[in-house]
Amino acid sequence: MRVAVVGIGGTGSAAARYLASAGHEVVGYEQFRVGHNQGSSHGESRIIRYTYPDALFTAMMADAYPLWAELEREAGEELFVRCGGLYFGRYDDPSVIATERALVGAGLIYDRLPPGEAQDRFPAFRFRPDEICLYQRESGFLRAGRCVAANAELACAYGADIREETAVAEVVPHGDDVIVVADVGSAERYDRVIVTAGAWISQLFAGLNLRLRVTRQQITYLQIARNADWFLPSQCPVWIDATGLYYGFPRDGRIPGIKFAAHTQGDQVHPDHVPRDVDTDYIAQNIEYASWRMPDLDPAVTASQVCLYTNTANEDFILDHIPGSNNIWLVSGCSGHGFKFTVLLGKIAAELATGGSYERDISRFQLSNFLLSNTLTGDTASAR
Repeated sequence: MRVAVVGIGGTGSAAARYLASAGHEVVGYEQFRVGHNQGSSHGESRIIRYTYPDALFTAMMADAYPLWAELEREAGEELFVRCGGLYFGRYDDPSVIATERALVGAGLIYDRLPPGEAQDRFPAFRFRPDEICLYQRESGFLRAGRCVAANAELACAYGADIREETAVAEVVPHGDDVIVVADVGSAERYDRVIVTAGAWISQLFAGLNLRLRVTRQQITYLQIARNADWFLPSQCPVWIDATGLYYGFPRDGRIPGIKFAAHTQGDQVHPDHVPRDVDTDYIAQNIEYASWRMPDLDPAVTASQVCLYTNTANEDFILDHIPGSNNIWLVSGCSGHGFKFTVLLGKIAAELATGGSYERDISRFQLSNFLLSNTLTGDTASAR
């Protein structure tokens, strides 16, 4: 089949790789350069972990882990830093309770650490007396930008044609085919189109009235003041404070300092008009949190960055074909937690679009669950 992939970020690059490796003729459209910093898939690190309070996500992560290992082998480089992961919060926090239940249900080995034991084991941290820590050794972080690049490079090695700096203006159902119209004026026919355009998907498919909210998210890196070895991946896991809604990473070896961020939704924005400087009050909040949680950090900021979340109301993904056309598939709504799934979502989209299947029930990702209106406006899915 001749298949177009619109948007070569985390999911799109994976879809292009799987399609090309299966022998399909693949054209990838990327409005910026592959690896750009305007969307959701750039940067040095994204957390990967097996377990969620949600059983389906936990099961899907069991499918994703081997795919990340496969990508590492094909690319011949480290893409997954296996440093373990801490999930902590108040002992009665519903998310902590549900996550421990998911660990048990998935049969995964983990350690349940009281505050004193956790602090002895991971001396970079401080924990409150009413907190409990769950440590799972299979967690770590993905080198996000390199994951995207590796998928794209391998897709090209398998024969894909990835067209950078080529924005798509329209995706038009046309009988049994689909016409992709690019801003450069070209219009080409495809058997299938997979759209993984992230924050721009609502503009490209304005007639669908998708219930997606694009938000501006911020991260900071704080300087290490003392005991630098405590922050190495060998001694410092990735971590999530389920009650305080912060998360962070060990030293990634690429950017000085330690990456911090809040897992809260930022201001709603249009993806073409995003303030790219990190807010001073956000930096101050991170410093205040870090001053107690990791007292060996310095308040000096070594780096900061803005990215985008594309949020569904319940943080589920969208993975479905559009109404009235089995030839156009949308994948979206990773909601700030989905990068770890992108290799799997790309594979599922590639297989479903070309007549294959996925063994798990993902009916909750059907497009109808995320539409304000269940019909397209006219026959064309038009861009901004």
